[in-house]
Amino acid sequence: MKRVMLILSAAIFFAPLAVTGGLSFLGAENTATLQNYDDLLFNCFIFYPMFWNSVLYASVITLAQFLVVIPCAFGFAQAKFKGKGALFVFYIILMMMPLQVTILPHYIGLRDMGLIGTRLGIILPAVFSPFGVVVMRQYMKGMEQSAIEAMRLETNSIIRVIVHTVLPQIQVCVLAVGLFVFADSWNMLEQPLLFLNREALQTLPVFLSGAGQYEGGVLFPAAVLFMIPVWLLYGFFSENLEKGLTLGDVS
Repeated sequence: MKRVMLILSAAIFFAPLAVTGGLSFLGAENTATLQNYDDLLFNCFIFYPMFWNSVLYASVITLAQFLVVIPCAFGFAQAKFKGKGALFVFYIILMMMPLQVTILPHYIGLRDMGLIGTRLGIILPAVFSPFGVVVMRQYMKGMEQSAIEAMRLETNSIIRVIVHTVLPQIQVCVLAVGLFVFADSWNMLEQPLLFLNREALQTLPVFLSGAGQYEGGVLFPAAVLFMIPVWLLYGFFSENLEKGLTLGDVS
């Protein structure tokens, strides 16, 4: 019975993907054709800058987040200071807030800094997302403390402690968080629509949301190409997801 339920759940999950893939090859007369891909790849050139914009934004946000998230999570896990618990609860609250609540403060801040209409206006707010901090802090609570203490006796550099002692212990969590951050950044729609005013800087989700304005059946082929990067990343790093997102002590 359990196996049947798993198979049924998997079928329900993959059905929309299979339908999207099938429709991408469906022509005007309900015949199999590559014309839709021809329309997208050879006649709809705006697709390319939007695709590579998504690659750029998602990659930069993911890498930049590690520079912020890992030291911040290490501080929450190891440092002792007054108000740490309350500050971490604040991070959790921020993480649980829907995008619609935070997007207006982001817009006002970016407007005041003169970043509306720039790539940095998309990247900067996402770099400081609290999700990675919360997950990594919980995972770091289970680290081997003796190795950290031994390293701290050899050096006063927190960077060296993180690089040589912390990162080897949390690499599966880093990969798992990186995959989720990349997928979330790859799916950005509201931020580009609100923060960018030039089509050349827009992302692939924006292209998909307005695919009806372009000639030919470009929607479903674009949707298939949109899914491929996340599929590939999941295929490479799926074994790290369960281990990397296993939370430690929540105290």
